[in-house]
Amino acid sequence: MKKIKKTFITGLLVLIPLMVTFTFTIWGFLKIDEFFQQPIEAITGRRFIGLGLILTIGIVLFAGSLATNYVGKKIIRNIEETLNKIPIINVIYSSIKQLQDTIFLKKNQEAFKSVVLVQYPSRDIYTLGFTTATAPAIIEGEVGKRLTSVFIPTTPNPTSGMFVMIPDRNLIHLKMPVDTAIKLIVSAGILSPDYSTKLNAYENTIMDTQNQDEER
Repeated sequence: MKKIKKTFITGLLVLIPLMVTFTFTIWGFLKIDEFFQQPIEAITGRRFIGLGLILTIGIVLFAGSLATNYVGKKIIRNIEETLNKIPIINVIYSSIKQLQDTIFLKKNQEAFKSVVLVQYPSRDIYTLGFTTATAPAIIEGEVGKRLTSVFIPTTPNPTSGMFVMIPDRNLIHLKMPVDTAIKLIVSAGILSPDYSTKLNAYENTIMDTQNQDEER
């Protein structure tokens, strides 16, 4: 009975990550495919399942190949310069690009200084956030409190979120690396900081038990 229980739990540990990955992949596939389905259906009068995803992959590959050659880099630079000259759009574009570089390209590591726990959007609801800087002095002077700027990302896309300024006394600082917190947010809490440690410990226990059984 013990052996069946261990085998069953081991099976769960193997299947759960696969099932979650599969679910997110299917969700992403349907969302991307849906984006192109309507215009394609309007033009052709027919529905082609998967064509939207193929077009998306093609566009991404085209953009990637464009960005890796001299002419393409020049075109992209010109587009970026044009966007940076347009009011409002330049703020949105530059902000998203900087945030993307911080999270995915690991540039400007100092942008996210630490991981904090805040009560947001209401009391007794705790949310993970990243401290970015101290709030501007002009704002602190108006409220009469020392504030910290905090970025609260959304799940499963951490590139979007809320920017809030919170009194220092209301922040709970966590001894958690930024990349670990991002994984926790993206996975909606599935990949908790102690997940890998517990999994490795459990697998080691099973291996030791199996080795002992073999020795007997």
